[in-house]
Amino acid sequence: MANSGNKKIIVKKDMNFFAEFTASAAKAARLLTYAVLFGIAVVGIILVFIVIGIVRNTIIKGQIADLEAQLASDEYANLEVQASALAETLKTKNNYFYALCQMRKNVDETPAVSMDLPDVIADVIPSDSYLIQYQITGTQLAMEGYSFSYYSPVDMVYMLNEAGVFKVRPDISTDRVSATDIGDAQDFFPEDNTVNAINNYYNFTIVGTLVSDVYVSIERIATTDTVESISGIETIKYDAGSTYTIEGISTYEAGGVTYNLSSITINGAAIDEESFNNILNAGAISGVANDNVDIALYYTAAVEDAAVEEEAK
Repeated sequence: MANSGNKKIIVKKDMNFFAEFTASAAKAARLLTYAVLFGIAVVGIILVFIVIGIVRNTIIKGQIADLEAQLASDEYANLEVQASALAETLKTKNNYFYALCQMRKNVDETPAVSMDLPDVIADVIPSDSYLIQYQITGTQLAMEGYSFSYYSPVDMVYMLNEAGVFKVRPDISTDRVSATDIGDAQDFFPEDNTVNAINNYYNFTIVGTLVSDVYVSIERIATTDTVESISGIETIKYDAGSTYTIEGISTYEAGGVTYNLSSITINGAAIDEESFNNILNAGAISGVANDNVDIALYYTAAVEDAAVEEEAK
């Protein structure tokens, strides 16, 4: 009886073992199935991306072939030659434009006197005075004459100043002269038996600078392998003694190229580094136009500046 009981226990243990083994095998089979399906999905996704890549590569190769065929066509065969010809044409036109601007500047800066000036002078001559000559040279007026009164030339200059003729107070010289130094009595009184009863004669000279406009000229120059103008010459008229301001000078764009300001000269003299940095930070240059001012702004291409900075690193 005891052996029969032991056999039942052994059989039960064997059945439990096989049941657990079967469950583990089933679980492992399921996991393997999942792993295989996941692997198939990953491979499928990779295959999809490979196919997409192949298709895109084929499309890009086709586009490249079409572009190469287009560039090889007659329309594009001489494109580089045409670009060189256009660059030379642009350079020639820029030089021509610069020459025209230079001529315009010369015309603008040539002193010109108002056509009304002789009439203004005639209106202010006192009744006891007369002019023997006047001369206008550039922006300078010189007059000489005689007066019966010492103060009449001063009154005459005062009225000319009121009329806005002189830029600054002119120089006046008045000297007393005798009647015989001027001429005989007949020169003043053509009638017979007359005498010159005026004893006081004054010779006066008046020399002064006339009020005129001044011009501020701005020239933008690119400094590359060659030095050339990129904007011609711009001339701006100002009243003498007024303040001028030129803004937006830190950068300049011409022909699709951006240029950075690198140096400045005023009337041919380079400004110092501190003044240049102040102007560069402000983006403007200003001053007082007491006379004609020539400003040259020198630029370098922004691409070249970046290349220099890269080499410095």
